[in-house]
Amino acid sequence: MKQIKNSFIDNAYAFVTESGLRVTIIHRPGFKQSVAVYGTPFGALDLIQSIDGLEVQHKTGVAHFLEHKLFEDETEDVFSKFAEVGASANAFTSHEQTVYYFSTNGDVLTPLGILIDFVSRFSLNQERVDKEKGIILEELRMYAKMPDTNLLMKTYQNVYHTFPLRIDIGGTEEDVSSMLLDDLRTAYRMNYTDSRMGLVITTGEDPQKIFETVTLHTQNHPYEVLNVQTHFKHEPLTVRCAYEEIYDNVLIPKMSVSYKFEYNGTNKVYDEYLVRFILQLNFSEMNDAYQSWLDDEIISDSFMYDVDLRDGFGVVYFFNDAEKPEAFRELIDSVMQKLEVNPDNFTQLSRRQYGRLIMLMEHNDRFVMNILSTGFKRVQYFDYLEFIKTLDYKRVLNTLDFLQNFNSSFVLMKPHEPTHSD
Repeated sequence: MKQIKNSFIDNAYAFVTESGLRVTIIHRPGFKQSVAVYGTPFGALDLIQSIDGLEVQHKTGVAHFLEHKLFEDETEDVFSKFAEVGASANAFTSHEQTVYYFSTNGDVLTPLGILIDFVSRFSLNQERVDKEKGIILEELRMYAKMPDTNLLMKTYQNVYHTFPLRIDIGGTEEDVSSMLLDDLRTAYRMNYTDSRMGLVITTGEDPQKIFETVTLHTQNHPYEVLNVQTHFKHEPLTVRCAYEEIYDNVLIPKMSVSYKFEYNGTNKVYDEYLVRFILQLNFSEMNDAYQSWLDDEIISDSFMYDVDLRDGFGVVYFFNDAEKPEAFRELIDSVMQKLEVNPDNFTQLSRRQYGRLIMLMEHNDRFVMNILSTGFKRVQYFDYLEFIKTLDYKRVLNTLDFLQNFNSSFVLMKPHEPTHSD
Protein backbone atom coordinates (compact mmCIF):
# COMPACT_ATOMS: atom_id res chain seq x y z
CA MET A 1 0.00 0.00 0.00
CA LYS A 2 1.48 3.32 -1.11
CA GLN A 3 0.63 6.85 -0.11
CA ILE A 4 -0.73 9.01 -2.94
CA LYS A 5 1.34 12.17 -3.11
CA ASN A 6 -0.84 15.22 -3.55
CA SER A 7 -1.33 18.72 -2.12
CA PHE A 8 -4.97 18.31 -1.05
CA ILE A 9 -5.25 15.51 1.49
CA ASP A 10 -2.58 13.87 3.62
CA ASN A 11 -3.92 10.39 4.13
CA ALA A 12 -4.65 8.99 0.68
CA TYR A 13 -3.45 5.49 -0.18
CA ALA A 14 -3.60 3.13 -3.14
CA PHE A 15 -2.85 -0.51 -3.78
CA VAL A 16 -3.63 -3.24 -6.28
CA THR A 17 -4.78 -6.65 -5.06
CA GLU A 18 -3.24 -9.84 -6.38
CA SER A 19 -6.39 -10.25 -8.46
CA GLY A 20 -5.76 -6.88 -10.14
CA LEU A 21 -8.36 -4.73 -8.34
CA ARG A 22 -7.29 -1.08 -8.03
CA VAL A 23 -8.15 0.25 -4.56
CA THR A 24 -8.02 3.80 -3.17
CA ILE A 25 -8.38 4.58 0.53
CA ILE A 26 -9.04 8.09 1.84
CA HIS A 27 -8.33 7.99 5.56
CA ARG A 28 -10.19 10.66 7.50
CA PRO A 29 -9.44 10.30 11.22
CA GLY A 30 -12.33 11.48 13.34
CA PHE A 31 -14.91 11.21 10.54
CA LYS A 32 -17.89 9.13 11.62
CA GLN A 33 -19.26 8.30 8.17
CA SER A 34 -17.65 5.77 5.86
CA VAL A 35 -18.51 5.42 2.15
CA ALA A 36 -17.34 2.75 -0.29
CA VAL A 37 -17.95 2.64 -4.04
CA TYR A 38 -17.19 -0.41 -6.16
CA GLY A 39 -17.68 -0.21 -9.90
CA THR A 40 -16.85 -1.14 -13.45
CA PRO A 41 -16.42 1.13 -16.51
CA PHE A 42 -19.29 -0.71 -18.19
CA GLY A 43 -22.38 1.34 -18.91
CA ALA A 44 -25.22 1.80 -21.33
CA LEU A 45 -22.95 3.00 -24.16
CA ASP A 46 -20.81 -0.14 -24.17
CA LEU A 47 -22.91 -2.07 -26.66
CA ILE A 48 -20.22 -3.12 -29.12
CA GLN A 49 -17.19 -4.64 -27.43
CA SER A 50 -14.36 -6.89 -28.47
CA ILE A 51 -12.39 -9.34 -26.37
CA ASP A 52 -9.05 -10.42 -27.78
CA GLY A 53 -10.24 -9.24 -31.20
CA LEU A 54 -13.59 -11.10 -31.14
CA GLU A 55 -16.52 -8.67 -31.45
CA VAL A 56 -19.54 -8.99 -29.16
CA GLN A 57 -22.79 -7.10 -29.75
CA HIS A 58 -24.58 -6.66 -26.43
CA LYS A 59 -28.32 -6.11 -26.17
CA THR A 60 -29.31 -2.59 -25.17
CA GLY A 61 -29.88 -2.25 -21.43
CA VAL A 62 -27.66 -5.19 -20.48
CA ALA A 63 -25.51 -3.12 -18.08
CA HIS A 64 -28.62 -1.84 -16.29
CA PHE A 65 -30.15 -5.33 -16.20
CA LEU A 66 -26.97 -6.72 -14.62
CA GLU A 67 -27.03 -4.02 -11.95
CA HIS A 68 -30.59 -5.01 -11.01
CA LYS A 69 -29.75 -8.70 -10.72
CA LEU A 70 -26.43 -8.42 -8.92
CA PHE A 71 -28.12 -6.53 -6.12
CA GLU A 72 -29.94 -9.66 -5.02
CA ASP A 73 -28.99 -13.05 -3.66
CA GLU A 74 -30.61 -16.45 -4.16
CA THR A 75 -31.45 -16.72 -0.47
CA GLU A 76 -31.78 -13.18 0.87
CA ASP A 77 -32.24 -9.55 -0.08
CA VAL A 78 -28.88 -7.78 -0.29
CA PHE A 79 -30.37 -4.47 0.90
CA SER A 80 -31.52 -6.22 4.07
CA LYS A 81 -28.08 -7.73 4.55
CA PHE A 82 -26.51 -4.27 4.54
CA ALA A 83 -29.24 -2.88 6.80
CA GLU A 84 -28.59 -5.63 9.37
CA VAL A 85 -25.04 -4.32 9.83
CA GLY A 86 -26.09 -0.66 9.92
CA ALA A 87 -25.26 0.27 6.33
CA SER A 88 -27.36 1.80 3.56
CA ALA A 89 -26.60 0.46 0.07
CA ASN A 90 -27.61 1.22 -3.49
CA ALA A 91 -26.39 1.03 -7.10
CA PHE A 92 -26.76 2.87 -10.39
CA THR A 93 -25.98 2.47 -14.06
CA SER A 94 -24.93 5.47 -16.13
CA HIS A 95 -23.90 5.74 -19.74
CA GLU A 96 -20.29 4.90 -18.88
CA GLN A 97 -20.19 2.95 -15.64
CA THR A 98 -22.04 0.75 -13.17
CA VAL A 99 -21.45 1.49 -9.49
CA TYR A 100 -22.43 -0.30 -6.26
CA TYR A 101 -22.00 1.58 -3.00
CA PHE A 102 -22.85 1.86 0.69
CA SER A 103 -22.50 4.34 3.52
CA THR A 104 -22.41 3.69 7.25
CA ASN A 105 -21.77 5.50 10.52
CA GLY A 106 -20.69 2.27 12.19
CA ASP A 107 -18.52 -0.70 11.36
CA VAL A 108 -17.19 -0.39 7.79
CA LEU A 109 -15.34 -3.69 7.50
CA THR A 110 -18.38 -6.00 7.50
CA PRO A 111 -20.40 -4.13 4.84
CA LEU A 112 -17.22 -3.74 2.79
CA GLY A 113 -16.87 -7.51 2.69
CA ILE A 114 -20.54 -7.87 1.74
CA LEU A 115 -20.14 -5.35 -1.09
CA ILE A 116 -17.15 -7.13 -2.60
CA ASP A 117 -18.70 -10.58 -2.23
CA PHE A 118 -22.07 -9.94 -3.86
CA VAL A 119 -20.73 -7.95 -6.82
CA SER A 120 -18.07 -10.61 -7.41
CA ARG A 121 -20.57 -13.44 -7.61
CA PHE A 122 -22.68 -14.27 -10.68
CA SER A 123 -25.39 -16.65 -9.52
CA LEU A 124 -28.31 -16.06 -11.86
CA ASN A 125 -30.61 -18.45 -13.68
CA GLN A 126 -33.06 -17.87 -16.52
CA GLU A 127 -36.07 -17.99 -14.19
CA ARG A 128 -34.75 -15.08 -12.15
CA VAL A 129 -33.84 -13.21 -15.33
CA ASP A 130 -37.37 -13.62 -16.71
CA LYS A 131 -38.86 -12.44 -13.41
CA GLU A 132 -36.85 -9.21 -13.60
CA LYS A 133 -38.01 -8.34 -17.11
CA GLY A 134 -41.42 -7.15 -15.97
CA ILE A 135 -39.87 -4.91 -13.30
CA ILE A 136 -37.51 -3.24 -15.76
CA LEU A 137 -40.20 -2.86 -18.43
CA GLU A 138 -42.42 -1.13 -15.88
CA GLU A 139 -39.51 1.17 -14.99
CA LEU A 140 -38.99 2.06 -18.66
CA ARG A 141 -42.69 2.83 -19.11
CA MET A 142 -42.70 4.98 -15.99
CA TYR A 143 -39.81 7.10 -17.30
CA ALA A 144 -41.51 7.32 -20.71
CA LYS A 145 -44.34 9.24 -19.03
CA MET A 146 -41.96 11.96 -17.81
CA PRO A 147 -41.75 15.00 -20.12
CA ASP A 148 -38.17 15.85 -19.11
CA THR A 149 -37.03 12.34 -19.97
CA ASN A 150 -38.84 12.46 -23.30
CA LEU A 151 -37.27 15.81 -24.19
CA LEU A 152 -33.80 14.51 -23.31
CA MET A 153 -34.20 11.34 -25.37
CA LYS A 154 -35.65 13.23 -28.34
CA THR A 155 -32.71 15.66 -28.12
CA TYR A 156 -30.23 12.78 -28.28
CA GLN A 157 -32.13 11.07 -31.08
CA ASN A 158 -32.11 14.23 -33.19
CA VAL A 159 -28.43 14.99 -32.58
CA TYR A 160 -27.02 11.50 -33.13
CA HIS A 161 -27.20 9.21 -36.14
CA THR A 162 -25.58 6.13 -34.56
CA PHE A 163 -24.07 7.06 -31.18
CA PRO A 164 -25.87 5.04 -28.47
CA LEU A 165 -26.75 8.02 -26.29
CA ARG A 166 -29.89 7.95 -28.42
CA ILE A 167 -30.94 4.73 -26.61
CA ASP A 168 -32.33 4.74 -23.06
CA ILE A 169 -29.96 3.50 -20.35
CA GLY A 170 -32.52 0.81 -19.55
CA GLY A 171 -32.55 -0.41 -23.15
CA THR A 172 -35.41 -0.98 -25.56
CA GLU A 173 -38.49 -2.96 -24.57
CA GLU A 174 -37.65 -5.48 -27.28
CA ASP A 175 -34.15 -6.16 -25.95
CA VAL A 176 -35.25 -6.28 -22.32
CA SER A 177 -38.04 -8.72 -23.18
CA SER A 178 -35.63 -11.01 -25.03
CA MET A 179 -32.78 -10.83 -22.48
CA LEU A 180 -31.19 -14.23 -21.87
CA LEU A 181 -29.01 -15.59 -19.11
CA ASP A 182 -26.18 -15.97 -21.63
CA ASP A 183 -26.43 -12.26 -22.54
CA LEU A 184 -25.88 -11.29 -18.91
CA ARG A 185 -23.18 -13.87 -18.33
CA THR A 186 -21.20 -12.68 -21.35
CA ALA A 187 -21.41 -9.03 -20.31
CA TYR A 188 -20.46 -9.91 -16.73
CA ARG A 189 -17.55 -12.09 -17.79
CA MET A 190 -16.12 -9.33 -19.97
CA ASN A 191 -16.56 -6.39 -17.60
CA TYR A 192 -16.56 -7.59 -13.99
CA THR A 193 -13.02 -8.93 -13.70
CA ASP A 194 -11.05 -7.27 -10.90
CA SER A 195 -8.46 -5.83 -13.30
CA ARG A 196 -11.20 -3.72 -14.96
CA MET A 197 -12.89 -2.59 -11.75
CA GLY A 198 -12.17 -0.03 -9.07
CA LEU A 199 -12.88 0.32 -5.35
CA VAL A 200 -12.70 3.60 -3.40
CA ILE A 201 -13.28 3.93 0.35
CA THR A 202 -13.30 7.00 2.56
CA THR A 203 -13.33 6.20 6.26
CA GLY A 204 -11.99 6.94 9.71
CA GLU A 205 -11.05 3.27 10.05
CA ASP A 206 -7.40 2.21 10.10
CA PRO A 207 -6.24 1.89 6.44
CA GLN A 208 -4.37 -1.31 7.32
CA LYS A 209 -7.65 -2.93 8.39
CA ILE A 210 -9.26 -1.84 5.12
CA PHE A 211 -6.32 -3.32 3.24
CA GLU A 212 -6.65 -6.62 5.11
CA THR A 213 -10.43 -6.82 4.55
CA VAL A 214 -10.16 -6.16 0.82
CA THR A 215 -7.30 -8.65 0.52
CA LEU A 216 -9.30 -11.30 2.39
CA HIS A 217 -12.39 -10.92 0.22
CA THR A 218 -10.47 -10.92 -3.06
CA GLN A 219 -7.97 -13.67 -2.28
CA ASN A 220 -9.93 -16.26 -4.27
CA HIS A 221 -10.54 -13.98 -7.23
CA PRO A 222 -8.59 -15.03 -10.32
CA TYR A 223 -6.07 -12.66 -11.83
CA GLU A 224 -7.31 -12.00 -15.36
CA VAL A 225 -6.28 -9.23 -17.71
CA LEU A 226 -8.74 -9.33 -20.59
CA ASN A 227 -8.22 -7.20 -23.66
CA VAL A 228 -11.73 -5.73 -23.73
CA GLN A 229 -12.37 -2.72 -25.93
CA THR A 230 -15.55 -0.74 -26.62
CA HIS A 231 -16.23 0.31 -30.21
CA PHE A 232 -18.62 2.80 -31.76
CA LYS A 233 -20.00 3.15 -35.24
CA HIS A 234 -18.96 6.22 -37.20
CA GLU A 235 -20.87 9.29 -36.04
CA PRO A 236 -21.18 12.12 -38.61
CA LEU A 237 -20.67 15.75 -37.58
CA THR A 238 -24.11 16.62 -38.97
CA VAL A 239 -27.21 16.35 -36.79
CA ARG A 240 -29.87 13.79 -37.60
CA CYS A 241 -32.73 16.31 -37.39
CA ALA A 242 -32.36 20.10 -37.23
CA TYR A 243 -35.85 20.94 -35.96
CA GLU A 244 -38.77 19.03 -34.45
CA GLU A 245 -41.90 19.86 -32.51
CA ILE A 246 -43.38 17.30 -30.13
CA TYR A 247 -46.29 17.31 -27.70
CA ASP A 248 -46.44 16.15 -24.10
CA ASN A 249 -48.23 16.68 -20.81
CA VAL A 250 -46.69 20.06 -19.96
CA LEU A 251 -48.14 23.45 -19.07
CA ILE A 252 -45.22 25.53 -20.33
CA PRO A 253 -43.23 24.68 -23.46
CA LYS A 254 -39.96 22.85 -22.92
CA MET A 255 -37.12 23.07 -25.38
CA SER A 256 -33.56 22.11 -26.14
CA VAL A 257 -30.97 23.41 -28.55
CA SER A 258 -27.79 21.44 -29.23
CA TYR A 259 -24.54 22.34 -31.00
CA LYS A 260 -22.44 19.59 -32.55
CA PHE A 261 -18.83 20.23 -33.52
CA GLU A 262 -15.58 18.53 -34.40
CA TYR A 263 -13.40 17.59 -31.42
CA ASN A 264 -9.93 16.07 -31.61
CA GLY A 265 -8.59 16.78 -28.13
CA THR A 266 -6.50 14.33 -26.14
CA ASN A 267 -7.95 14.71 -22.62
CA LYS A 268 -11.74 14.68 -22.50
CA VAL A 269 -11.91 15.07 -18.70
CA TYR A 270 -9.88 18.29 -18.73
CA ASP A 271 -11.47 19.62 -21.92
CA GLU A 272 -15.02 19.03 -20.69
CA TYR A 273 -14.16 21.10 -17.62
CA LEU A 274 -12.78 23.86 -19.85
CA VAL A 275 -15.89 23.91 -22.04
CA ARG A 276 -18.18 24.03 -18.98
CA PHE A 277 -16.04 26.86 -17.66
CA ILE A 278 -16.54 28.83 -20.89
CA LEU A 279 -20.28 28.10 -20.86
CA GLN A 280 -20.56 29.39 -17.31
CA LEU A 281 -18.71 32.59 -18.24
CA ASN A 282 -21.21 33.20 -21.04
CA PHE A 283 -24.50 31.68 -19.81
CA SER A 284 -24.68 32.54 -16.11
CA GLU A 285 -24.72 35.62 -13.90
CA MET A 286 -21.07 36.07 -14.95
CA ASN A 287 -22.57 37.55 -18.12
CA ASP A 288 -23.97 41.04 -17.47
CA ALA A 289 -26.92 40.32 -19.76
CA TYR A 290 -28.04 37.21 -17.86
CA GLN A 291 -30.48 39.01 -15.56
CA SER A 292 -32.18 40.67 -18.52
CA TRP A 293 -32.72 37.23 -20.08
CA LEU A 294 -34.55 36.23 -16.92
CA ASP A 295 -36.47 39.51 -16.69
CA ASP A 296 -37.57 39.19 -20.32
CA GLU A 297 -38.66 35.59 -19.60
CA ILE A 298 -36.50 34.22 -22.39
CA ILE A 299 -34.98 31.80 -19.89
CA SER A 300 -36.34 30.52 -16.59
CA ASP A 301 -34.91 29.00 -13.43
CA SER A 302 -34.96 25.64 -15.24
CA PHE A 303 -32.33 26.82 -17.74
CA MET A 304 -29.33 24.50 -17.84
CA TYR A 305 -26.47 23.42 -20.11
CA ASP A 306 -23.85 20.72 -20.43
CA VAL A 307 -21.21 19.32 -22.75
CA ASP A 308 -20.28 15.84 -23.95
CA LEU A 309 -16.95 15.21 -25.69
CA ARG A 310 -16.29 12.01 -27.64
CA ASP A 311 -13.68 10.77 -30.08
CA GLY A 312 -14.06 13.00 -33.12
CA PHE A 313 -17.00 15.13 -31.99
CA GLY A 314 -18.55 17.06 -29.13
CA VAL A 315 -22.00 18.41 -28.31
CA VAL A 316 -23.13 21.31 -26.15
CA TYR A 317 -26.74 21.10 -24.93
CA PHE A 318 -29.09 23.77 -23.58
CA PHE A 319 -32.47 23.08 -21.93
CA ASN A 320 -35.18 25.53 -20.92
CA ASP A 321 -38.85 26.00 -19.97
CA ALA A 322 -40.34 29.23 -21.35
CA GLU A 323 -43.08 30.75 -23.48
CA LYS A 324 -40.66 32.29 -25.98
CA PRO A 325 -38.95 29.40 -27.81
CA GLU A 326 -37.85 31.42 -30.85
CA ALA A 327 -36.36 34.17 -28.70
CA PHE A 328 -34.57 31.49 -26.68
CA ARG A 329 -33.16 29.83 -29.76
CA GLU A 330 -31.98 33.16 -31.20
CA LEU A 331 -30.40 34.17 -27.89
CA ILE A 332 -28.42 30.96 -27.45
CA ASP A 333 -27.32 31.01 -31.06
CA SER A 334 -26.11 34.61 -30.89
CA VAL A 335 -24.03 33.97 -27.77
CA MET A 336 -22.61 30.68 -29.08
CA GLN A 337 -21.36 32.48 -32.18
CA LYS A 338 -19.32 34.96 -30.09
CA LEU A 339 -18.21 33.13 -26.96
CA GLU A 340 -15.90 35.23 -24.82
CA VAL A 341 -13.42 34.71 -21.98
CA ASN A 342 -13.26 37.95 -20.03
CA PRO A 343 -9.96 38.07 -18.04
CA ASP A 344 -11.53 39.53 -14.88
CA ASN A 345 -14.39 37.04 -14.93
CA PHE A 346 -11.89 34.25 -15.60
CA THR A 347 -10.05 35.03 -12.37
CA GLN A 348 -13.26 35.26 -10.35
CA LEU A 349 -14.78 32.08 -11.72
CA SER A 350 -11.59 30.02 -11.50
CA ARG A 351 -11.30 30.84 -7.77
CA ARG A 352 -14.97 30.08 -7.23
CA GLN A 353 -14.82 26.75 -9.06
CA TYR A 354 -11.70 25.64 -7.25
CA GLY A 355 -13.25 26.52 -3.89
CA ARG A 356 -16.40 24.58 -4.77
CA LEU A 357 -14.42 21.45 -5.59
CA ILE A 358 -12.44 21.71 -2.37
CA MET A 359 -15.72 21.98 -0.44
CA LEU A 360 -17.05 18.90 -2.27
CA MET A 361 -14.21 16.91 -0.74
CA GLU A 362 -16.10 17.21 2.55
CA HIS A 363 -19.02 15.32 1.00
CA ASN A 364 -17.80 11.76 1.20
CA ASP A 365 -20.20 10.28 -1.34
CA ARG A 366 -19.42 12.84 -4.05
CA PHE A 367 -15.71 12.72 -3.30
CA VAL A 368 -15.30 8.97 -3.72
CA MET A 369 -17.57 8.89 -6.80
CA ASN A 370 -15.38 11.52 -8.45
CA ILE A 371 -12.21 9.56 -7.67
CA LEU A 372 -13.71 6.38 -9.14
CA SER A 373 -15.12 8.05 -12.27
CA THR A 374 -11.98 9.96 -13.20
CA GLY A 375 -9.92 6.85 -12.52
CA PHE A 376 -11.94 4.90 -15.09
CA LYS A 377 -10.92 7.58 -17.59
CA ARG A 378 -7.26 7.14 -16.65
CA VAL A 379 -7.09 10.47 -14.82
CA GLN A 380 -5.89 10.67 -11.24
CA TYR A 381 -8.41 12.84 -9.37
CA PHE A 382 -5.80 14.79 -7.46
CA ASP A 383 -4.09 15.63 -10.75
CA TYR A 384 -7.47 16.91 -11.96
CA LEU A 385 -7.77 19.12 -8.87
CA GLU A 386 -4.25 20.44 -9.46
CA PHE A 387 -5.20 21.25 -13.06
CA ILE A 388 -8.16 23.30 -11.82
CA LYS A 389 -6.13 24.97 -9.09
CA THR A 390 -3.50 26.15 -11.58
CA LEU A 391 -5.89 26.80 -14.48
CA ASP A 392 -4.24 28.89 -17.17
CA TYR A 393 -6.08 31.69 -18.98
CA LYS A 394 -4.48 30.81 -22.31
CA ARG A 395 -5.58 27.19 -21.95
CA VAL A 396 -9.18 28.36 -21.68
CA LEU A 397 -8.78 30.68 -24.66
CA ASN A 398 -7.35 27.85 -26.75
CA THR A 399 -10.46 25.79 -26.01
CA LEU A 400 -12.47 28.29 -28.03
CA ASP A 401 -10.71 26.97 -31.13
CA PHE A 402 -12.89 23.88 -31.34
CA LEU A 403 -16.11 25.61 -30.23
CA GLN A 404 -16.98 26.65 -33.75
CA ASN A 405 -18.47 25.40 -37.03
CA PHE A 406 -21.55 24.09 -35.27
CA ASN A 407 -24.40 21.97 -36.58
CA SER A 408 -27.45 22.67 -34.45
CA SER A 409 -30.65 20.85 -33.53
CA PHE A 410 -33.73 22.36 -31.87
CA VAL A 411 -36.51 20.42 -30.15
CA LEU A 412 -39.69 22.16 -28.99
CA MET A 413 -42.05 20.33 -26.65
CA LYS A 414 -45.51 21.91 -26.66
CA PRO A 415 -48.48 21.28 -24.37
CA HIS A 416 -51.00 18.81 -25.75
CA GLU A 417 -53.62 20.58 -27.80
CA PRO A 418 -56.99 20.46 -26.04
CA THR A 419 -59.51 17.99 -27.45
CA HIS A 420 -63.02 19.15 -28.15
CA SER A 421 -66.07 16.94 -27.87
CA ASP A 422 -69.42 17.62 -29.50
